Amino acid sequence: MIKMNNLYFTLIIFLISALLYNCKTLVTEESQSVEIPEDVELVKIPAGTYSSGENGVNKYIEYDYMMMKYPVTNSQYINYLIEATSLDLITIDSLGVFGYYPGDSFWPPGIYQFVDFSIKHNRIGFYSPDIYFTFYRYVENRKESYDNHPVTHITWFGANAYAKFYGMRLPNAAEWEKAARANSGNKYPWGNRLSPNYANYKDSGDAYDNDTTPVGYYNGDGNTNNNGSPYGIYDMAGNVWEWTSSWWRNSSGKVIKGGSWDSSLNNTDSGSLLIYDLLTWFEPAVGYLPTNISREIGFRCVKDVVD
Repeated sequence: MIKMNNLYFTLIIFLISALLYNCKTLVTEESQSVEIPEDVELVKIPAGTYSSGENGVNKYIEYDYMMMKYPVTNSQYINYLIEATSLDLITIDSLGVFGYYPGDSFWPPGIYQFVDFSIKHNRIGFYSPDIYFTFYRYVENRKESYDNHPVTHITWFGANAYAKFYGMRLPNAAEWEKAARANSGNKYPWGNRLSPNYANYKDSGDAYDNDTTPVGYYNGDGNTNNNGSPYGIYDMAGNVWEWTSSWWRNSSGKVIKGGSWDSSLNNTDSGSLLIYDLLTWFEPAVGYLPTNISREIGFRCVKDVVD
């Protein structure tokens, strides 16, 4: 289970105050958006029933919506940073990325941090004034970029800003669960059996063990099984937790879904093995502050279907 990085909260409040004074030219129109990039694949989730919760209770979503087939990647987020900077929607310096949020019932309007470049393990780097890059690692003795890995170290505000920029939004918890399991009643997006061939979790033994895997890695190729949901949505169990738009029990924290590469194997009372985090209905028993930054949390977006 991930830990909340509340140590950053005091620093963030200080930075917000400073930026509110210095960034007077920052564009704050929430409605400004551009065309969805060609490398973003969207899958239609039709209106209808879905299995909700541990007991698989039938619930209904009465509208169609589109969901990203994969989590947002590092390269996709970098492209957003470049475009949003050119439109004066965000500011970027050696500390990180900052932008405007119009506020809600818990968080006031203002400038919030989207990305923190100073955090260890952040996959996105920045050279002033305008050079962005993705870090790399060695996988089985070959150099490989993190370009196609899910972006992490993004606050909820940073995820929300990306979605809004392209005319999308973050899914609510119900939309996320429907996309993950439809009305199958399955424990996991692909079925009821869990093995290292289906998902990326702690010590699962993949080539990227104890780190993120490229999006769509578990597609049936090589030594993997296809972990797509009934709608063909990938990586909804393991790899990275995903931000949603839902508030956790009317608190100032957000619901996250899906588990991550650091989700641990647990023994249940029956002696069987499962990872609670990866269960389609599971939510941590706490809300995660929108200011939280973690190497385990990423996101994907949904788009409304307009008749």
